[in-house]
Amino acid sequence: MIANQLLGSDLKRIVAEVICIEELSKMLVKAIHDGDSKKADRFIEDIQKSHNELKRLKENKRKFSDTRQKINQSQSPTELIEKLERMF
Repeated sequence: MIANQLLGSDLKRIVAEVICIEELSKMLVKAIHDGDSKKADRFIEDIQKSHNELKRLKENKRKFSDTRQKINQSQSPTELIEKLERMF
C-alpha cells in the first residue's frame, strides 16, 4: 500500500515535470523567435532543473526497486538487515 502511494506520488510529479518541460519549451521557442536571449537562458535553466528532477525521480524508483528486491530475497530478518546495511 505504501509502495503504491509513493510510486503514485512520484508519477504525479513526473507528469507535472513533463508538462512543465513542454510549456517551457514553447516559451523558449518564442523567446528565441523574439530575440530575447535573457528569457531564453532562463527557460533553458528551468528546463534543465526539470530534467534533473526527472533523473532524480528515476534514480529513486531504481533504489526503491533494488531495496524491494533485497527484501523479497531475504531469508531472515538478520539477513535483511545485513543486506540493507551494505546498501546504505
